[in-house]
Amino acid sequence: MPILQRRPRHIEEDDDDTRAHERPRQRQRRDEADHSDDDESMNGDGDERGERDESTETQLVKKLVRYALACEYSRTTIRREGIREKVLGPHGRSFKKVFEGAQKQLQVVFGMEMVELPVRDKSTLSVEEQRRVAKSQTKGAASSNSYILVTTIPEPYRSAAIIPPSKIQSSDAEAIHVGLYSLIITIITLNGGELSDHKLKRYLQRMNANVNTPLEKTEAMLQRLIRQAYVVKTVERNPQSDDDAVTWHVGPRGKQEVTHEAIANIAREVYGAAANDELEKKLHASLRIAERKPPRREGSAEAERHQGHDGDADGAEDEDDGDER
Repeated sequence: MPILQRRPRHIEEDDDDTRAHERPRQRQRRDEADHSDDDESMNGDGDERGERDESTETQLVKKLVRYALACEYSRTTIRREGIREKVLGPHGRSFKKVFEGAQKQLQVVFGMEMVELPVRDKSTLSVEEQRRVAKSQTKGAASSNSYILVTTIPEPYRSAAIIPPSKIQSSDAEAIHVGLYSLIITIITLNGGELSDHKLKRYLQRMNANVNTPLEKTEAMLQRLIRQAYVVKTVERNPQSDDDAVTWHVGPRGKQEVTHEAIANIAREVYGAAANDELEKKLHASLRIAERKPPRREGSAEAERHQGHDGDADGAEDEDDGDER
């Protein structure tokens, strides 16, 4: 009997030892499971954060594309300050990524791209603007931080049926608007890049546009061209008299849209049949473009042919006279 009583006690002791060994193992398994759960949750948080950042950047790219299209629709300059204020908001540090993403979307989907406007000449800046430029140059800034949309579609496909003009009331109104600012830019450029207010009004008077234009009053039209950056108006105050010196220059948008080759073509159209080699030499000297021979007119070609026939006839008559002698 005593032997039988010892055996269960020994078994119970063995069971206690087994449980004691199993407890650390179970605790270790629970710790490993907790660590794996923490790792999975951390990875999940990282993925969600990455998706959230990507989604925010995508939304900002779309917002910048819409903003650029809206500005171009109304011929408003796209300014960096406007992008930061109306598009980026608290994400100002993402300007470069968002700008590059918007450029790709504009090129692939719309066939356009944002092009930086040239910096305005110092002579066209007011005193306050010159001070701001001086401060920005000390900080190392050398760009205008202003952009417009230009087409990237190849020349053969730049048709009005494919690319409608910007915000207009009608195609006739758009044609008048383009014709007026193109002619004014041509006149200013061919006068050395600047033109006094008196001379500009005299040119407009020759076109019967010194008071009114087909669209609006002349002063309202000029103010609109200033807002759209086609032209720049500078006023130099004269302390000794009430007459201020007003000078007109070509604006940044005007330089970008109306090229020197376009200016030369406008001058050729204005001269019409009177265009000659002398005009081409003047255009080359003023615009630094390649000279080209003016196209031969039908009238002049026929006149040359008649002169040739007359010369042949005269030569034949002279030969006949010689034979008779």
